[in-house]
Amino acid sequence: MTGLHVISGAMALLWVILASLQPRVTRRHQARSFWAVIFLGVPVLGWLTLHWGPVIGVAAFVLGLCLLLFQPLRPRRGEVTRVIMCDTPPPGPGSP
Repeated sequence: MTGLHVISGAMALLWVILASLQPRVTRRHQARSFWAVIFLGVPVLGWLTLHWGPVIGVAAFVLGLCLLLFQPLRPRRGEVTRVIMCDTPPPGPGSP
């Protein structure tokens, strides 16, 4: 394993961290940061495939696609409102 293998792997790991944090960006800048992560990821994916081979390249592509489509750290606003609304008892059959 050469130094270029380590550098390309580290760059791919840095891209994964950036892609995971992308949903935390404010709504105003979210589309811009989404495209920036994609444009940064394409050369990193090519470099990773060059040094580690096509199997690792395809695996990294699938991982990146899943990170961008499913957004693991997306803030869940629905759960917060449900917790706040649960302070009052739910309406029952005899409630007004």
